[in-house]
Amino acid sequence: MEINNITIVGGGTAGWMTATTLLSQFPNKKVTLVESPNISTIGVGESTVAAGQGGSGGIGNWLSMVDINEEFMAHTDAIYKLSIGFEDFYQKGSGRFHYPFGRPYTFNNKSKMNDWYYKKIRYPETPSSDYAECLYPSMALINQNKSLFSKNFTSGSGREDLEKDFDNNQVRLLSEYSYQFDATKFGIWLRDHVCKSKYGKNFTHVLAEVKDIPVNDAGIKHLQLDNGQKLTGDLFIDCTGFKALLLGQVLKVPFDSLEKVLPNNHAWATKIPYTNPEKQIVNYTNCTAIENGWIWEIPLWSRMGSGYVFSDKFVSVEDALKEFKRGLLKKGYKNVEDLEYRLMPMKCGIHSELWAKNVCAIGLSAGFIEPLQSNGLHCVHEFLFNLTRILAQDRINQWDRQCFTASCHYIFNTFTALINLTYTLSHRDDTEYWRQLENRKLPDVLQFKMNWDYPSAFYQKMIRGEFEEGAFPCTAAGLNWNPIDIHTLKYRANGRNVLNDLDNNYGFYINQLNMRKKKWSKEVKGFMSPYQYLKNYIHDK
Repeated sequence: MEINNITIVGGGTAGWMTATTLLSQFPNKKVTLVESPNISTIGVGESTVAAGQGGSGGIGNWLSMVDINEEFMAHTDAIYKLSIGFEDFYQKGSGRFHYPFGRPYTFNNKSKMNDWYYKKIRYPETPSSDYAECLYPSMALINQNKSLFSKNFTSGSGREDLEKDFDNNQVRLLSEYSYQFDATKFGIWLRDHVCKSKYGKNFTHVLAEVKDIPVNDAGIKHLQLDNGQKLTGDLFIDCTGFKALLLGQVLKVPFDSLEKVLPNNHAWATKIPYTNPEKQIVNYTNCTAIENGWIWEIPLWSRMGSGYVFSDKFVSVEDALKEFKRGLLKKGYKNVEDLEYRLMPMKCGIHSELWAKNVCAIGLSAGFIEPLQSNGLHCVHEFLFNLTRILAQDRINQWDRQCFTASCHYIFNTFTALINLTYTLSHRDDTEYWRQLENRKLPDVLQFKMNWDYPSAFYQKMIRGEFEEGAFPCTAAGLNWNPIDIHTLKYRANGRNVLNDLDNNYGFYINQLNMRKKKWSKEVKGFMSPYQYLKNYIHDK
């Protein structure tokens, strides 16, 4: 199968990111995007993860690949993002912990992440939020609401990664960041300033309704539009959202539901005007657990995007809206009755094939996980990375299509496992919703990553400092899960004093954790607030 003519069905953020990717990477291919002129947009904001400044992937790598600089920020209400906060997920009133982006810092390459676990055993009163604060320098910026960039930085380095000589070792105060922006505005900006302006020669944009889709053994023959136009293609990319017009409705590829793993199926969403942007614009997405789900808060430059994710099996949509409003009032928002609310049904799961015959799916038409870990756009650009690698070949066969599905399924399943972990380790039991979540089946990928079936092997990985970095240990530690406990240490100590052993063997590194936390906190005191930096250098410059 040779692919030179690609037709994208559906606009939105997924459609325009797909068009941008194809046009930038394959200048000799013809790309057409057809979308309905009558589709309304939600526009509550979108949050991204792991910008990948250090090469670990994410939205930063995608922007670099398609040659887009941060010019888009001023056009899309964008701000910088350093982490995801989780409030009251462990227990009602338990407070907030963070999953910061980037790699944890280790002292002179000798201390390891597991030093903190020994600190927690030695000093059990240590709050779970301390894990990220001791291992991620960016937590100093988050806790004090300081900008990741600062023109008044003491070295005068200005807009670059901030570095200081701590402990005779170069330490990045910030390693990775991401963005929050209005998804609708981002799609429009890609359409007007990238696809049409930069690649107009090879790009066609059609506003019309798809009226008929005839098929044959190879897949879709063509698209018949209501304006009389007929669109052909070697490859059709489905970006039609939850309805999955091409992949699901026409080709009837089965959809594997996540209902048994993740029960949430609705969200109420709204836009909240700022009353004090200096304080309300923070450099993280916040998620707050309440009665029958959780509330997101995504600060953008001009407003706050907020929503309530819930399951209608445990609360009616009407009562969920009441819970959402009460939650907003508790957070200090005013005039919640005057806000406009929109109900969004969610279809959580993924199609069994993501590239079937001559149809490939990107975005919601491929699959959807509830947005607890800001995974929506991440899945879009990571799926596009996979698509790009395959399209770089001269000819595409069934093996390539299956490889695309398998690689995308792995990304999707990893996020599913991470979200499931957040619920599984919760100790909330104040409603039936939370009580039933702890009994949910663990995905296979979660059991593999956390080594639940092999605790001894997991312990050996920990003492060798081989414990996986990133979101999984941050989430587990934030929810008070420790891979080892005092009783196991007593057994291994063979009669010795465990606390003395901890002091003798790990006391130095535990002290280093505490020292760095204090130094990072002191260093950022003079930095600008996110609002100040964005106002001076991004939005009002």
